[in-house]
Amino acid sequence: MSITNGGSEEQEAQPQSNILAESVNRLIRALGFTYGELLSQHAHDKPHEDIPSDAVKSPEEAAALATPTITASPLPVPNFESRCPDRLRSLLPPTNFGAVVPGSIYRSSYPQPENFGFLKSLKLKTILTLVPEEVPLENRNFMADNDIQHFQVHIPANKGEVKIQTCQMSKALGIVLDRSNHPILIHCNKGKHRTGCVVGCFRKAQGEEFDSIFGEYHTYADPKARILDECFIELFDDRTVLWMARLHNWVLPNTENVPASPLPSLSVARPRA
Repeated sequence: MSITNGGSEEQEAQPQSNILAESVNRLIRALGFTYGELLSQHAHDKPHEDIPSDAVKSPEEAAALATPTITASPLPVPNFESRCPDRLRSLLPPTNFGAVVPGSIYRSSYPQPENFGFLKSLKLKTILTLVPEEVPLENRNFMADNDIQHFQVHIPANKGEVKIQTCQMSKALGIVLDRSNHPILIHCNKGKHRTGCVVGCFRKAQGEEFDSIFGEYHTYADPKARILDECFIELFDDRTVLWMARLHNWVLPNTENVPASPLPSLSVARPRA
């Protein structure tokens, strides 16, 4: 899947932000998203780092609708002052830590050594790393010492174009959906974009509404959210993992009776004799 949001040579004279906004809107309409105009409006209403703020509204609209900038509040970090009991000083969660499914699926930024005590308290069975770089020795030793299995699936960053392939996402979700791997921690570098895409596609396989999916994405990604991440979540064919979501009882009750759409045939039609 390669979906760019750059302009043509004839557009080079236009401000880059206008080219970007126009191409994103074309992308949303041309691909016939089921979320359709709502996603296009969402691109205008929510902050995204890959859509400059001056690109989504005209100067007149911006002046008329000007409101104070609201960004996501930072997640609370424990205050380890001298009065903090020793037994709590090691319970420091990674940045952007959150429970996707309490007791079962967690998400965060890249765990650091100071986070190991907290992660140990979760009794993790699996850690899923979404970046391709070699895992630091300290992290490998921590996983080995605590009998935590490790999977590494490279989920590319959607910068400039949608770079994630369906097969990559399906592989990551296969690990997440398998309850025998739980409790599991999903992480990338900052716990925002790649992790947000995996969690968003997991929610889509569950049958969540897009308003809820994108709201959760923005909770962790703001103020650096990317519209291309949300485009990928909308495009992702959850039929590739829906069978597994049903097998492990992840599909929400209000959607469990909806029949799965058949996958497109991969067979090649033979010419008639």
